[in-house]
This record gives sequence, structure tokens and C-alpha cells, in this order.
Amino acid sequence: MKEDIDQKYNLTQQYISEGKQMKQEEDDGQYFQEPETYTPVREEFPGCYNFQFSLANQDSSKHWVYSPTLRKVFINMEETLPLRFKWEPALDGLRVRTAMVFSLDQYASDPVRRCHNHMATNNTNNRDIDPRLIRHVVRCLDHSSMYEENNEHLSVLTPLRTPQAGSHYVLMNFKFLCKNSCPSGMNRRPTELIFTLEDARKQVLGRRRLPVRVCSCPKRDKKKEEAEVGDSQANTKKRKLCISVGKKMTPSCDTHVFNVQLNIIGKENYLAVMKYAYDIMAGQATRTGQFEFFKPYMDDILRKTP
Repeated sequence: MKEDIDQKYNLTQQYISEGKQMKQEEDDGQYFQEPETYTPVREEFPGCYNFQFSLANQDSSKHWVYSPTLRKVFINMEETLPLRFKWEPALDGLRVRTAMVFSLDQYASDPVRRCHNHMATNNTNNRDIDPRLIRHVVRCLDHSSMYEENNEHLSVLTPLRTPQAGSHYVLMNFKFLCKNSCPSGMNRRPTELIFTLEDARKQVLGRRRLPVRVCSCPKRDKKKEEAEVGDSQANTKKRKLCISVGKKMTPSCDTHVFNVQLNIIGKENYLAVMKYAYDIMAGQATRTGQFEFFKPYMDDILRKTP
């Protein structure tokens, strides 16, 4: 049963992000399984090859938009996102690894996977492909791409060919086969793409990141998130919070406590509802710093979880 809803909300990783060394083991030449646990690293650096990427066809796209304010892409599911990769000197034999990860630190160790509905065998996107690739949210349209797994964290490894004559970049197209809003998948948690430049020994030579939201209305969601950031910045300028050591932080969100009694059919549905409530409060605790206020209510959810 989804490993008892991710081992009762994976408490040990709520506010801790650890980077551990990766170790590769080849499975069948195209798909790799790695037993060692690790947390994806998100810090950017250009490296000795000045690794860069840029968005292509920004003005002509109808299915995705880019927000310079948020430095984030909003895109429809199953639509193509073209990216141009550049490195100097443009040597042959390098590769780009693309991984989708959660942006918030408390979810850093959780793998990003497709929801149950989009992984269903009757889904048209799941026909005539390796069943082990079905969980991948991100697909690269380069047929030489290899799909890998490291302790359930999924990534796509694509060889970098040298740019064609007269060009300074290599074009790669990506598709996303699940939405951020899907409850049993990304579950409304913010995500981003991590691009790492690697050599044949899988040594990381550079790293870049791109926040991405897969949604039904990219323009609407872009305006909404930009407005939220603008309101947050305006409120920050208007008030200055002085918090003494040892005192509780003044609540900055709705702290009314509601007692909800529900009859839910099915243990898995019950656990999913409890986990969703837990994640919402954990996210508010992280954003507001009011861990002591939320902790008793989060602990109460855990006590009611079988």
C-alpha cells in the first residue's frame, strides 16, 4: 500500500537535506538501478566548461510561458519544451543528466514520480515502452537518452553531440507526462529540473536548474504566482518583525483550529487524506517558522495514523 504512505510521512527528512555520493551500476545497457541512497544536489555552478542553457522559441509558444520574475517555466502536460545547451569548448563525449526534483528542502529526499492515473497501463503514453520508464515524469525526445534510477530518484542521461556547423549550442526537447497538481504524484509541491554536465565517468562538470510547473493553464498560473510574490515583497517592506529569543513567533497565517470528523472508505484513502493534511501544516510551519505551534497538531495526525 504505497509503503504505508511513504513510511508515515518520512519524518526524518522533513527539514534535513543531505548530499551523499552516488554510485552507478549498469543493468541492461539502457536502464540503471542504484541501491545507495542520496539527496539530489541543487546548487548551480558553470564549471570549467561554462555550462549554460537557454529557452528556445519563447515568443512563439502557445503551450508554455516563462516568467523572468520567478525564473520559472509554466507548461502544459505532454507539450514540448525546447532547451539549448552550450558549453565551451564544445568537446564531444559529454552528457547531460536531467532530473526533476522537489524545490522545498523538506521534500528533497522524496523522488518525483508520476501519479497513479498517469502510470495506468491503459494510458496512451504508456503503450509500447519499457514498463520501468512509466514512472518518469520527464522524457527527453532524443532517442539516444538513457533512463536511470538511483534509490527511486529518476533521471534521463542524454549524450551531448558537438554543435552543428555555424551553431554554438545543442537543442534538446523535453516532455512532461504528469501535472504538479496530481494528488498521488507531485501533490502540488513545487518542482524544478536539475541539469548536470557529466563526462564518461559520470563526474559532474557543471550544474544548472530550472523551476518548472506542469499545469493546465500556464498563463493563469504564471500571473497568480507572480502576484503572490509581489504581495509578499510588499508586505515584507511594510512590517518589521522583532522576535526575542525564547518567545514564540507571532503567527503570520490563519491559526484557527478546526475539528473535522470524516468517514473515509478504504485504508489507503484514509492514509492519503491524513498525509495531505500533515504536508499542508508542515509546509506552513516551514514558511512561517512556527514549528512549535504546528507540532502538536502534526503529532496528533501521526497518532491517528495506523
